[in-house]
Amino acid sequence: MKPFRDEVVISTKFGISFSEYTHGDIIPAARPEKIHQSVEGSLKRLQTETIDLYFQHRIDPKVEPEVVAEVMGELIKEGKIRHWGVSVAPEDYIRRAHKVTPISAVQDRYSMMARGIEKLFPTLEELGIGFVAYSPLANGLLSGAYEKATNKNFEAVVDYRSRMPQFTPEAMKKNEELMAFLQKTAEEHSATMSQLSLAWMLGKHSWLTAIPSSRKLERIVENAGGAVVKLSAEEIKAIDEALDKLPKSDIFGVKNN
Repeated sequence: MKPFRDEVVISTKFGISFSEYTHGDIIPAARPEKIHQSVEGSLKRLQTETIDLYFQHRIDPKVEPEVVAEVMGELIKEGKIRHWGVSVAPEDYIRRAHKVTPISAVQDRYSMMARGIEKLFPTLEELGIGFVAYSPLANGLLSGAYEKATNKNFEAVVDYRSRMPQFTPEAMKKNEELMAFLQKTAEEHSATMSQLSLAWMLGKHSWLTAIPSSRKLERIVENAGGAVVKLSAEEIKAIDEALDKLPKSDIFGVKNN
């Protein structure tokens, strides 16, 4: 990143042990010595002197939030990070950590098919904490790109979508009405389904952003267009009401049944 450092905002994570990462299990690792080891490794690999936003990847039940927050405060004073955040954390953890070293952002799964995290939004607004939505397109389902696909279309060994519940034939059938609604609404706004999904999300709060992933440049450009599509508060409310009524399959990480 060194040649482009002044042009980008760098965010990365700490808090899991890759040496113990086996069979898809995430092993939390947030002891102070592990955090220091992680940040030094990230700075070296990224060829930068500071990380703009440093997220705790997963909560370590063996380490109190105050301990983690104190280390974050030390790293900020040392100039190694500018801000810190937590990912997939309960309200109590957020509040306790925030008292020690203010949290800048919380990250969690959020999309039109995963809205449970909305119950945390009042707390974030109260504390002045931003929100970063991961999987905002339900791992690509809400892009509409896989209308005719099922999990059998993804190579099992290398593509984790082959194991996701939203891509089973039964799930694709169950989501047909939802997908038709999104396609129609997107067309009414001269947008793609991805852009509509992101515009719906970004229009909810000024302190909310999304990080859709992509393997193709054209998808990155398309997703960026979601920031241009503007939905009124009334339109967002109407979409929410429709989402409440439409059948939705389970998705990776969320049960909707």
